[in-house]
Amino acid sequence: MDSFCYYHGGYLAACTQDIPNTVVIPVLSDYLADYCQANDPDDVEKWESMRMHHWQERLQEFTATHNGAAERIAVYCESDSGLADAEALRQQLVSQGRNVLHDNPIELEARRNKYLMQKCLQETTCLPTVRQRLCHSLNETLEFWEQEGRVVVKPHRGVASESVRLCHSRQQVEQAWHDITSSSVFGARQQQHTTVVVQEWLQGTEYAIDVISRNGQHKVAAIWRYDKRPANGAAFCYFQTKLVDAASDENVMAVFEYVKSTLNALGVQWGLSHNEVIVRSDTRQPMLVEINCRQHNMDFAPLTMACIRYNAFQILLGAYFGGDDEWDQYPELPTLQAHGCMVHLVNYARGSLVQVHHLKDISALPSVLEFEVYEEFQTPSTWLEPTIDIRTDAGWVQLINEDPEALQHDYEQILAWMPDMFSVSEDGG
Repeated sequence: MDSFCYYHGGYLAACTQDIPNTVVIPVLSDYLADYCQANDPDDVEKWESMRMHHWQERLQEFTATHNGAAERIAVYCESDSGLADAEALRQQLVSQGRNVLHDNPIELEARRNKYLMQKCLQETTCLPTVRQRLCHSLNETLEFWEQEGRVVVKPHRGVASESVRLCHSRQQVEQAWHDITSSSVFGARQQQHTTVVVQEWLQGTEYAIDVISRNGQHKVAAIWRYDKRPANGAAFCYFQTKLVDAASDENVMAVFEYVKSTLNALGVQWGLSHNEVIVRSDTRQPMLVEINCRQHNMDFAPLTMACIRYNAFQILLGAYFGGDDEWDQYPELPTLQAHGCMVHLVNYARGSLVQVHHLKDISALPSVLEFEVYEEFQTPSTWLEPTIDIRTDAGWVQLINEDPEALQHDYEQILAWMPDMFSVSEDGG
């Protein structure tokens, strides 16, 4: 469902089609179908035919040309906005020769709702969780801030830290409240935010854990450590997403056990999830940031193939199509054969683009596997705004090196180039 990215849904579909007697049926969630029809009105019928509720027609076409019924193995959704539709579609599929998974509706909603997922853990487990409140008014929001001193204000749905604010002052809380409640809910354009989620500010090291689940068993495909820093007035700008060696990082086992317990509490039994946890600097306890029942939204496969020798999509296909032997060939935790990271290019300039610097310098760094500066950040006279979240990055750099110190050196060099990477004219001329 919602396969648009060549290195996510496209990559997974291509790998699936290499499995004998297997077919991929692309469908769209209602949200993405509406978006495509609005932005490509010349192909309205094409996008309409791909809506989720036409899946039976697509399957009948396949079975008619392959002389028999097809076993429906799995539903995979690339987009965060399509998860609810994917879950509904999965419930419609009657698997042959496999256990049919019937989800708990409360757990399903909690997997997508940043407030409810914490509440679910608080009510059903003994896991440490953040202090939080779902606020229906600005006064409630301010009251919680006054108790905490510093808070994170966020919408209950969203991706990529969009509209997530660290607030120290009353003015910041008020601005966050008004920005969120004046916007639509992610994945539901017709629905306006009427509440905000307010949580205590967690200080510590943030990890992202990519997990594949097979009938309630969980294995880690990759562990990443974020380097998020304040930039351009935003508190949580991504600068680096770095692969972590399970054998050498002292927090990994505690984080893994915490994530497994969280997935179990939310009823996650099958599929790929991208889970974010902060290990508190004071108590050393893992604390949930959020669970995402989808892939890590970056081009991770080249890095993990080079550094781990396999990737999350390979394990996922083994979980869906393989037997116990194939599942057992992957360890619970990965071991690094080399060191790698994704560097997120942060733009500090505001104005009309005049020139881009350091492209040849970046290309010459020993650790560089590949990099890209997005087209809008290379087109002269394009108006640039400073990066405030991952959606407004200027591009990315993939680094790989067998020597961790050499990798760190190249990362720090790119950081030093970022502030003057884009020359602009502030008057638009």
